[in-house]
Amino acid sequence: MAPTPFEHGLALAWSDGALSRDGAIMLETLQKQLGLSDKERAVQEQSWLSDMTKSPRRSFGDGDQILREWLEGLNDRENLASSARDMGRAALDIGLSKSAWSDAYQFANGLGLGEDLASGVWLEEEAEPLNGWPAALDPLAIILGLVISVPKSAPLQQTELVEGDAFVIIDNSGANSKPLSWMPDLIPVNHEKCAWGWNGGDKVSTAPPNKDLVYCNSVVLAWIRRLIAMRHQRGESGLEELPEGFQVMPSSAELERDGNDLKLSMIVDLGESGLVRPWASVKVDGEITANPAPEGLAPNWVKIHDGLANVMINALETLPRQLLQAAGLQSEFTNISIHEGWITHDLSE
Repeated sequence: MAPTPFEHGLALAWSDGALSRDGAIMLETLQKQLGLSDKERAVQEQSWLSDMTKSPRRSFGDGDQILREWLEGLNDRENLASSARDMGRAALDIGLSKSAWSDAYQFANGLGLGEDLASGVWLEEEAEPLNGWPAALDPLAIILGLVISVPKSAPLQQTELVEGDAFVIIDNSGANSKPLSWMPDLIPVNHEKCAWGWNGGDKVSTAPPNKDLVYCNSVVLAWIRRLIAMRHQRGESGLEELPEGFQVMPSSAELERDGNDLKLSMIVDLGESGLVRPWASVKVDGEITANPAPEGLAPNWVKIHDGLANVMINALETLPRQLLQAAGLQSEFTNISIHEGWITHDLSE
C-alpha cells in the first residue's frame, strides 16, 4: 500500500529518527494544505508511527529541507493539476494495474488532484505528452511506475484503415478507430462501424454478436500478456502475491472458454522445482466473478490461482475502458457476457 500524502510528509519529517521543531511546524502546515481534520491526522499519524519500523519503504526522500521544498511545491496548484493529468495519460502507455491505479488515485486525491489524475487516465484528449513533472509529484510518479522510460505520444495523424476481419467492434456513431500505442498490433480496419483487427490479416472463426461493444478472446489474451509484461518492466511480480522466487511467462498464457467461464493458464517457473502450468477461471455473466480455487491446494498454489484470477478480472475491467477511450467515447459499459469466442458489453452515456 502506497503512503498517503500526509504519511509521506511524516516520513520526511522523521527521516533522521527524530522530529525537529521545524519538522513539527511543517507538518502543521501540511495538515492545513491537505485539509485534514485533527481526527484524520491522528489516525494516519498513529498508523504510520506504529508501522515505521515494519515497512522497507514509507517515503521517497528524507530531510527537513526536502520536506520544506515539497511543501513549497504543493502551492503551484495549476501546474500540479496539469501535470497530474499528463501523468495519468502517460501511465496508460506503460500499463496501469488496478492496484497501481488505486494507490495513485488515493495519493493524488489526498493532494486534491484525484479528478485531474482520473481525467488524464480516462479522457486522453485532456492530457499532453509527458515531458516531466514537478518535484512535488515525484511520489505519484513512483506509484504510477513513471520512473521507467515513458514513450511519448505520437503526433496526431489521419488514421489509415486497412482491409481485414474485425476483432473489436464498437457500434456507436461517435466512435472512431485510431492506432493504439498500448497494443500496436491491433490496427484500425475498414468496417461499417468503429473496428480494429490484427496486423497480419488474422481471420475470425465465428461471427461477432450484434452488441454495442464486442471484442474477441484473442484481444483479451493479448491485453493480459501486456499487463503482466508491464508489471515485469516496473520490477513487480507478474502476478499479485506470487511467492518469492517464482516467475510467470506471459507469452505462454492461454485462454479457454467453457460456457460462461473463462479459464486462464500460464507457465510458471518454480526455479529448481521446474516449470508448471497452473490455471484459474472466472465466471462472466452480467458481471465478473472469480471461481474459487480447488479444495486441497497448498497456500502457495492458492496464491498463484488467485493471482491468475485477479489478472483476468483486471484485464476484463480495464480493456473495454481502454478501447472506449481510444474510440473517443466517454460511455459507461455494463452487462458483460460471453458469446462463443467474443466478450460483449452494453454501452450507456
